[in-house]
Amino acid sequence: MKANKVIVSFNNGSVPPTYAYRYEIVFSEETGNAELKLFKGYDINEETILSESKKFNIEILQQLLSLLEKKENSEKPSNMTGGSQRSIDINAKKIIIAADDEAGISLFNRFLYLYNPDFLNLINQNINP
Repeated sequence: MKANKVIVSFNNGSVPPTYAYRYEIVFSEETGNAELKLFKGYDINEETILSESKKFNIEILQQLLSLLEKKENSEKPSNMTGGSQRSIDINAKKIIIAADDEAGISLFNRFLYLYNPDFLNLINQNINP
């Protein structure tokens, strides 16, 4: 699967505004750069608390896209609702990773690892200073 841009995003769901956060990572296959943006709060009160970019391994991104294409072709509808939302946008097509989709969450986490092997600590350090 060829993609000019891959957007991996997470929203921690319905929580009080002081605990609300979301992030997105935009991988550019063309430049080999990934940009992370971390937001805290909701809607008009949302603020950017981290914005950074770094190089990533394009070959690994291509492998992940291949795995994502296989997963997408075998996807089954989920019976779960609510909770945190994970999604991957490729070529203007949004793939939602359901909360009960262990394989999908594992694949999603591999995109996070591609950006930074210590991704969760990076997020936690910025939302809980």
